[in-house]
Amino acid sequence: MYNSQIHKFLRTTAAIVLTACIHVSAQSIHVKDFQAIPNDGQDDAKGIQDALNYAKANHIATILFDSGRYDLLQVSAAGLNAYTGLTSYAGLHLQGAVSTDHTPATWLVKKNPQQNNTVLPPHMRFDQCSNLVMENLVFDNDPQYATAGTVVEKDSSHVVVEVFDGLPAVNGMGCYTANIWDSATRMLKQVPSLTFVDDVATQQLYWQLETQGQKNYMRMNNARFAARLTVGDVVSWHFGGETMFQVAINNCNDLVLRNISMVNIAGFGIHTYACKNITAQQIVFKATGRQLAVGPRDAWKINSCNGLVAIDSMYVEGVRWDGQNVHSSFFQVKEKLAYNKMRVWKRYTGITPFLNDSIGLWNGNNVVNKMPVAWQPEPAGDGGIYGVITLQDSLPGFVQAGTLLTVYDWDIDEYRLSHTAFRNIAGCAGVIKCTKARLQQVSYDHIMYPALVLGTEITTHNEATFPQDVVIRECSFNASGWVPRIGKAGLVGVGNSGTEAMAIGTIQFDHCTFSNAPVGIDASGIKLLKITNNHFISVNQSFKVNNSNTGQVIFENNTEK
Repeated sequence: MYNSQIHKFLRTTAAIVLTACIHVSAQSIHVKDFQAIPNDGQDDAKGIQDALNYAKANHIATILFDSGRYDLLQVSAAGLNAYTGLTSYAGLHLQGAVSTDHTPATWLVKKNPQQNNTVLPPHMRFDQCSNLVMENLVFDNDPQYATAGTVVEKDSSHVVVEVFDGLPAVNGMGCYTANIWDSATRMLKQVPSLTFVDDVATQQLYWQLETQGQKNYMRMNNARFAARLTVGDVVSWHFGGETMFQVAINNCNDLVLRNISMVNIAGFGIHTYACKNITAQQIVFKATGRQLAVGPRDAWKINSCNGLVAIDSMYVEGVRWDGQNVHSSFFQVKEKLAYNKMRVWKRYTGITPFLNDSIGLWNGNNVVNKMPVAWQPEPAGDGGIYGVITLQDSLPGFVQAGTLLTVYDWDIDEYRLSHTAFRNIAGCAGVIKCTKARLQQVSYDHIMYPALVLGTEITTHNEATFPQDVVIRECSFNASGWVPRIGKAGLVGVGNSGTEAMAIGTIQFDHCTFSNAPVGIDASGIKLLKITNNHFISVNQSFKVNNSNTGQVIFENNTEK
């Protein structure tokens, strides 16, 4: 039943992908002409990199791949710290092969040294490559960056897991981002994650390998860990949880991704940063074979992008943190310097131009937009970057240390997500921190945190901005939210961490289904919440709000069973 559902999902979306395929340019090259030959066990990174360099030097648009496995053994794009990649070339089209069922048949497989918590370079990285098209590609690691097995023995001081045949088993392997699964259904158990990242070292959560015949067993001598497991539980874990990206795409406007599959992730899957206009179809994150978890971090982070982001027919299952995180970064005012100047700070040191659009200065629940005319960077500090912003006219009177700034050049004009499924995610499925979003026919099933979180997280990451116009239509939310996030524990969480302001605008749920949870929608910090024409099935409380910082709630034409 489970596999048939996945196959049906892929078949039903394949037709969309095929009709949208771009014709191969008359000017194309093949990686085999650069000694990148699939299935020969030799390093293909250099050949692929040579093809990329040749294409750029000779203004060739299309690079073709055969079906089969291309091994990435040596970093060949040293300047990008990636196995392969390119900078400053417009119109590149990477075209893999497809199998008879229309799934991608070109595999790019990165070498995993099987060392604890390593930061592995990306398979591919592209910077300033507008009109980039990538299609029909599978990204994997060998050996894979995860493993799983069944608890066969335990007492108060230790636990023993029989590792599934064919999965990695390394003596001394750290038990990073571990989760418990039901052995019969292969669904996440509704309990918190067993481990994260930092706790592995502090609590000495390392496995001892024991081999008996052809079977591998992993022993963990840790009383706190053993107390949370039962014989018969299925456990998954990873080699680490660091945050490098398998595919990194930076400042690439008019990006197109089609028929891309990630069967195993080391770190994040896809990171798109400061890209204007993204179109994606049939992007699949799902483990293969007996693996349960696909990766220890987010599947796809959309960071500080702009324009229209339109994603259709995506499937995400088995990541430890978020399926898709859509955000930018706040500036925070540190001090006023003049009538039109202020020193500001943002988390992390990455920054892209932002003087082509206004910025929004938040005064509690409301925002005042101003036009910046100059930016003077200063030395980094406090985990981020400092600088001085000069405005076209004077600063509003309310501006003081701590005032938040939304940078509209880093904010998506509209985020669209349709015909997509999220399943078995030990985090959130979707985290939306952009101004405008439209979600339609998206399903969420067995998500540890609230399946969908709408709102900012100023604490820790200083991520922006406050959603203002979000419509969620014909979506389904099931058996999720058993662990809180941003103080919310419903199937859907609406709110912010780090501020009590009523800064979120309008969120509407229409013709959606909410099922099997104590709370449907848990909301605060919002001006208008519209809940219309929805079905609540086995949900104890359809919605709950914090009256002190929630505006109007419209609850009409809903059914509750």
